[in-house]
Amino acid sequence: MVQATARIPVSTLQQFVTDLFLRLGLTEEEAAITADVLLAADIRGLDSHGLARIPMYVNRIRSGLVNLRPNFRVIAETPATIAFDADNGMGHPAAYRAMRRCIEKAKEIGLCMATVRQSNHFGIAGYYATMALEEPGLCGVAMTNATPLVVPTNAREPYLSTAPIAVAIPAGKERPFVLDMATSTVAWGKIEIAQREEKPIPAGWALDRNGEVTTDPFAAVALTPLGAFPELRSHKGYGLALFIEVLCGQLAGAAWAKYVAGSRGEPRPSNTGHAFLAWRIDAFRPLDDFLAHMDEMLHELRTAQPVVGAERVLVPGDPEFEAEADRRANGIPVHPKVLQELRVIATELAMPAPF
Repeated sequence: MVQATARIPVSTLQQFVTDLFLRLGLTEEEAAITADVLLAADIRGLDSHGLARIPMYVNRIRSGLVNLRPNFRVIAETPATIAFDADNGMGHPAAYRAMRRCIEKAKEIGLCMATVRQSNHFGIAGYYATMALEEPGLCGVAMTNATPLVVPTNAREPYLSTAPIAVAIPAGKERPFVLDMATSTVAWGKIEIAQREEKPIPAGWALDRNGEVTTDPFAAVALTPLGAFPELRSHKGYGLALFIEVLCGQLAGAAWAKYVAGSRGEPRPSNTGHAFLAWRIDAFRPLDDFLAHMDEMLHELRTAQPVVGAERVLVPGDPEFEAEADRRANGIPVHPKVLQELRVIATELAMPAPF
């Protein structure tokens, strides 16, 4: 019998996840930041990167592969740039602090880029990009590398990560433009969702161990770059992933994806790299003019005539804003298998699971 997906209030899950990371040894500040980032994924409808990711973090912490008392420090700085070493600490607090400092410098000088090395998986890139929207007239970008899951065009084995990038740009009366995407055809979390639901995946998402296209999520071992196939110009997704990889790996001084550890149980520190950008709109043109111009464009896009079979035209970020409104009001839907994994972890940590 298929179990129903439960809806659980955001506040209940927020407290549970915070307490869980406190039990694992994080400081109060880092536990709160980590919980906030993870819940933001589920709140925005990105279920592959929120609660479902907790077992991976728990396993790495318990295995001693994450430094719970890191010396997060600046290793290089100019007026418009800053580079950090996260000392193998949790990725969420490291990324949060780097983006916060990037925003502060952008407010002062107009634009800033920040990098982080020796970090870990940081959740959804969109969380950090949208931090910029909390400040009037700021835009934000967040990028990261991760473990090798993506095959370069014409290759048989994965060398690159899903290399996510998120961009957040404000508007006036319209919702902001918020793009949060992997540079693979899909994120690996979509494969995990298909595994939990025991459903096939579309052809083009993934390859099996022989380098052949598979629709079986349990046979998938690698993802395709954005575009999926050479005839659909997958070299463009490959190139975009490689660009992000250079910023987060070579420029940050972190490992590049082929050598990043983490999500597949590698028993060594991750050395994940991140990169962030923030800029002040009024450093380029008057803010009010920009916001009005954005409103004009976004309104035209949202009111464009849809093709037959489509309900409407969306702007990147619209599905997440709508999911957030629903889930804050009605609770977050959590798959029964994810809930069971969380209950097991709670029992092992001798803490209550309020669901």
